[in-house]
Amino acid sequence: MHLLAGEQDNACEMSSTSQVGITVLVVGIVWYALNRRPATSRYCTEADYQTRLSKVLSSLESRPPGSKLSLHRRTLESNTIRNASHKISPSYFPVDLSSFHHIIQIDITNQFVVCESGVPFGELLRELLKVGMTTLVVPELPGITVGGAIAGGGLESSSHRYGQVSDTVLEIECLTPGLRTCSLDDNTELFYAISASYNTCALMTKIKLKIAPAPKYVSLSTKLYTSFQGAVDDLQKEGGSDTIEGIAYSSDDILVIRGQHTNSAASPLRKFTRHWDKWYYKTIRTSPQITVPYYDYCFRYNYGSFWMANYVLDMLGGDNILTRFVIGAFLDTKHLFAVLHSGNLTDLGRMRIIQDCYVPTGRAAEFLQAEDEDVGVYPLWLCPIKGTSTKQVLASHYSLTEGSFINVGIYGRPRRFPFDASGMHLRLIDLLIDYGGRSMLYAQTWHTPKQFWEMYGDAIEHIDGVKGANGAEDCFFGLYEKVRLSQAEREEFGKPMLGTEGEETRKVVKDIMKRKFKNPIGSWTCR
Repeated sequence: MHLLAGEQDNACEMSSTSQVGITVLVVGIVWYALNRRPATSRYCTEADYQTRLSKVLSSLESRPPGSKLSLHRRTLESNTIRNASHKISPSYFPVDLSSFHHIIQIDITNQFVVCESGVPFGELLRELLKVGMTTLVVPELPGITVGGAIAGGGLESSSHRYGQVSDTVLEIECLTPGLRTCSLDDNTELFYAISASYNTCALMTKIKLKIAPAPKYVSLSTKLYTSFQGAVDDLQKEGGSDTIEGIAYSSDDILVIRGQHTNSAASPLRKFTRHWDKWYYKTIRTSPQITVPYYDYCFRYNYGSFWMANYVLDMLGGDNILTRFVIGAFLDTKHLFAVLHSGNLTDLGRMRIIQDCYVPTGRAAEFLQAEDEDVGVYPLWLCPIKGTSTKQVLASHYSLTEGSFINVGIYGRPRRFPFDASGMHLRLIDLLIDYGGRSMLYAQTWHTPKQFWEMYGDAIEHIDGVKGANGAEDCFFGLYEKVRLSQAEREEFGKPMLGTEGEETRKVVKDIMKRKFKNPIGSWTCR
């Protein structure tokens, strides 16, 4: 990946920045090691869950009339990249579910796990692997919680077979604000309405998920394509593969990566969960066949946050074993999200596009060509997903006509820079509407009211009916109200950058180092 424009003319400044940065980050590593929180139990009993739940239910009895329920979340631990502007509303009523992060039961015989909604997938998978099991879909970032993956539409490279995480759920206990239980057989309207609702129709407290025997390894093989159509044609063929994904490094350099579950390592073994490991997207580009431990494979994009943190390595000495060893521990998604939310999200929005776009498989190649011409972000993540006709009407893979989709992950710097953030995002949304797609709403939601209604209007009308039938009418923020960019945020994004890209990037990296030194991770995680 090339150095950002303007950096070559500032080699001396970069050297100075690198020295300061490495010094500060080494201090940060020591500080972090000395301030780590003590380990807490990952398990609880049903009785303990009920005790904590009763306290939450009691707190809801004091809810003022007309107030809107929303999670009281430690913002620095959020896996979204949008501001929670709805939480400054006078009607916001916080519901604290931060203690709901335990596993209640693992049933190997009947192949299910019961856990609280706040359990991160990284911890859940680690415990499941101890008994040889896994969830059917494991989102790629270990900090994503089970409830977050359901409410936000989590997917991964097994989604061509299993769909989203929501498609593997058996039962949900939730607050509407009264306590409700819903499942595949009971109150199915609410059960499906929760999927990709971003906690706007219920707040999940307990979840029952399908599990299956886990492999020890995933054996990966790659095939190179020089056209979007060729890659998309391959991505939609299951071919017995347990995992399928693609990475487009450019419009004529696209890898389709297939994985097979295995209990033996037949090809070179590679790991990706140590902070000094070479990042996955770079390793796989030059490795036609590798074998990866299953846990490492599931969270292969954790370090570097796919490829988004590469510019930090560029600024602090380039990507090599030394820089990864020294600063790599700070470049996992937990730390990157904490830094992101401790600062101004406008900085990121002016410099990078971050969106996930679901496009019907039959139109995906056309969409990718249009994205190349109008946006030009590379690499792109390409993840095929099985569609659903169940009443998950807010989910991006819902369709009564399309059997499969390609999720196009757009994470990076547009070809033209600086760029009009508003114009480019609105153009991307228009493309999605034209091609029958939808965007995931964890990202900055630029949709105009008209665009949003065109994409989700019928679904929102259905969800409003479900909320009314479950006592949730007027108890939650509307979906658009919760996820949209405010007018003030749109205006802030519209302000031009004051310097060159290199200067702006150095400013962001320096801000990262200042925040690391000023706010050690130990204090962040306790907020």
